[in-house]
Amino acid sequence: MFDGPLIARIFVAVQLTSLAYLFFSGPWIAENLWLLTIEVSGFFIGIIAIWQMKPGNFNVTPIPKPNGKLVTYGIYAVIRHPMYLAQLLVVGTLVIEHYSHLRLVILLVLSVNLIFKLNYEETHLIKYFEAYEKYRQSSWRLIPLIY
Repeated sequence: MFDGPLIARIFVAVQLTSLAYLFFSGPWIAENLWLLTIEVSGFFIGIIAIWQMKPGNFNVTPIPKPNGKLVTYGIYAVIRHPMYLAQLLVVGTLVIEHYSHLRLVILLVLSVNLIFKLNYEETHLIKYFEAYEKYRQSSWRLIPLIY
């Protein structure tokens, strides 16, 4: 019932809507040096992840691209979903610095959505890539040493 392109599009819609709200409801750059450091780190994690994934292999939906390649080197050797982590680091710092209850709720919605999205994505990756199960055993899902 909850499988296929519709649920994949719902995950993406919730993600993009949440990100848009968080970016347009406050400043884009943290002023606090520690928060700015975390925000910039998240930005660089995202850039590195996209670069290592290669733009032709990248897919915004949680379904593998036809003829896609499994990337297990670089940042992906440690974490399976670095782009999701990057998003949470960037917008999380902005919510902390420019806090409102609504922004916190939207950040929580984004976080839960990304967790469901990555679990959904992994069910497809296991089916699509023979080596994915072994890769799962040697890497962290989202946060190194924690999850």
